[in-house]
Amino acid sequence: MAKRSVFHSSPTKNGWKVTQSGTTISEHKTQKALEAAATKAGRAAQNGGGLGQAVLHKSDGKIREERTYGADPRRTKG
Repeated sequence: MAKRSVFHSSPTKNGWKVTQSGTTISEHKTQKALEAAATKAGRAAQNGGGLGQAVLHKSDGKIREERTYGADPRRTKG
């Protein structure tokens, strides 16, 4: 099974950033621009033949929403 590329959107002191495996991919001034960049990166991973995921965080750092691209993970209780 292909490994999923996960892109996190997180708040910073000066705005927002998209990270993958702890590396900053891009920085943005607004949450709206950040969300667009994170979802675009997730779709690009899918379009490249893999699996993608955008994990969107709130301004307090908690996860607000997760979007998966490609095959969805197996459903589990939780």
